[in-house]
Amino acid sequence: MIMNDDGVQDLKQFIASEVIVRLDKIEERIDTVDRKVDKLSESVTEATESQFTNHNERIERLEQKAA
Repeated sequence: MIMNDDGVQDLKQFIASEVIVRLDKIEERIDTVDRKVDKLSESVTEATESQFTNHNERIERLEQKAA
């Protein structure tokens, strides 16, 4: 099949629009993953801080008992 210039231009525009749509979808997925990573990071930080606080409290109680 031989395409004229108009057909080639139409095909280029179609391909460009498809690429844009797919890139938008990829960006949406990246944003979703980014939000999930942020939430996970917050959870890990909170859990670590909580464990550290609990650990310090336990050490203080043990020190008081030893004194």
